[in-house]
Amino acid sequence: MGLLVEEAVKKGMEAFKEQSRETAQTVIDGDDMINNMEDELCDQCAILLAKEQPVASDLRHILAAIKIITQLERIGDHGVHFAKKAILLEGETYIKPIVDLPRMEEIGRKMLIDSLNAYVERDSEAAEEIASRDRMIDDLYMQVVREVLTYIMADSTKISQGVELLTMARYMERFGDHVKNICEWVIFSERGEHADL
Repeated sequence: MGLLVEEAVKKGMEAFKEQSRETAQTVIDGDDMINNMEDELCDQCAILLAKEQPVASDLRHILAAIKIITQLERIGDHGVHFAKKAILLEGETYIKPIVDLPRMEEIGRKMLIDSLNAYVERDSEAAEEIASRDRMIDDLYMQVVREVLTYIMADSTKISQGVELLTMARYMERFGDHVKNICEWVIFSERGEHADL
C-alpha cells in the first residue's frame, strides 16, 4: 500500500507539473486500489486482534498499523487531488515556474518511505528525525504562498489560477503532516508514548 501511495503522489505531481491528462487519469483510476487495500488491511488487523488477542508491544504495533493505514489512504487522496488540478489547469500557462511544489513532494515522498521503514524496523529515533523534516515542507509552503499572493496582487486576472496553486501548496503541506502523524504512531508502537511531533 505504501508503494502504491508513493507512486500516486509522484505521478500526481508529475501530471500537474507536465499538465498530462493521461498521467492524471492513471492516478485517479488507481485510487480505488488504495481504498480497497485500506479496507482489506484494516480487516486483517481486526482479525488479528480478535483471534490472537495480542498484548503489550504486539497490540501497539497493530493499533499503530490501523492508524498508519488511514494516513496512507489520505496521502493517496492528495495524489488524486494533484491529478485533478492537472486536468483543471490543462493548457494554461502557469503564473510561476512549478519548482517549489515538486520539491515539497520530493521531500514528503522521501519522508513517507523512511517513515514506513521506521515502522517496520520499530525505529522511534528515526521517526523523530523524519518528522523534523516537515519543517522544510512548511517553509516551502510559506514561500509558495508569498510568491503566489505577489503574482495575484500584481495582476487580478491571475486570481483563479493563483487560488488553485495555493490549494496545491496546502495539499503538499498536509502531505507532510500526514507523514508526521505516521512517525508519531511509529513512536507509539515502540515506546507506548503519544508523541506530539
